[in-house]
Amino acid sequence: MNDKVLSAIIVDDEPLALEGLRLRLEKIPEINVIAEASDGDQAIVLCHELCPDVLFLDLRLPGLDGIEVVQALQTDILPMIVFVSAYGEYALDAFELNAIDYVLKPANLGRLKKTVERLLQKHSPVNTNKERDKFKLLQALGETSGIAISELENWLETDQPLPTSFCQELVIKNSDNEKVFLPVSAIRWIDAAGDYMCVHTDKETHIVRITMKKLESQLDERVFKRIHKSTLVNIHCIKSIRALRNSESVLELGEDIHLKVSRNYSSAIQALLESKQL
Repeated sequence: MNDKVLSAIIVDDEPLALEGLRLRLEKIPEINVIAEASDGDQAIVLCHELCPDVLFLDLRLPGLDGIEVVQALQTDILPMIVFVSAYGEYALDAFELNAIDYVLKPANLGRLKKTVERLLQKHSPVNTNKERDKFKLLQALGETSGIAISELENWLETDQPLPTSFCQELVIKNSDNEKVFLPVSAIRWIDAAGDYMCVHTDKETHIVRITMKKLESQLDERVFKRIHKSTLVNIHCIKSIRALRNSESVLELGEDIHLKVSRNYSSAIQALLESKQL
């Protein structure tokens, strides 16, 4: 039997609902109700004072509602959240705030026992450390990618590539006028030829009717760098760089592919490559 007891604060503006929830939770040995609140402001004050493990929180409250209470609490004192509501339409918003559970009123004892089982599993030291590490990684990834943490969490549950605001494939037409899906990661460099772009991979060159400005806006600027007013290069394909006179340089992509870096872009490319040095 689990000997862990979780401290809890329960919040509801209806006295009968508050009493009913407390009486049911008192029948569950793993939960200790340490305080009650009837509005959102009082709930925040109690959380700061008592630092409970769990907050059983009604959604519709006078003043701050349940969602706003969670948003107002600081991350370092945020307890595990269980929303208790008579309205099911708020469930999606609740789980976007990483709520552990969403219980519909009136909550019977059996349903609350299942909730407590989830809370105990979530609160175990191993899971707590894993969740903390997971959040830190998602936060760092979110900062570098610009993707919302909630979207990254959903992505973790799938086998899909990392979501991004940049396109992952270019839809182009081949010589047979067939549409081809070209992975962006396969592109080595791109150069302009009048009103067309020549998109080079390691096997072939595709001709696309698009402006350089529009194509560049669809590509991740951290990967595709401008080295000339009419040339973009995938930095992961650069093998070496050789300095020339007049602050110009030449990039080698292998297989006798050499691309000239103009003076206007040479310093940026040089700084990029120096940042990768050991």
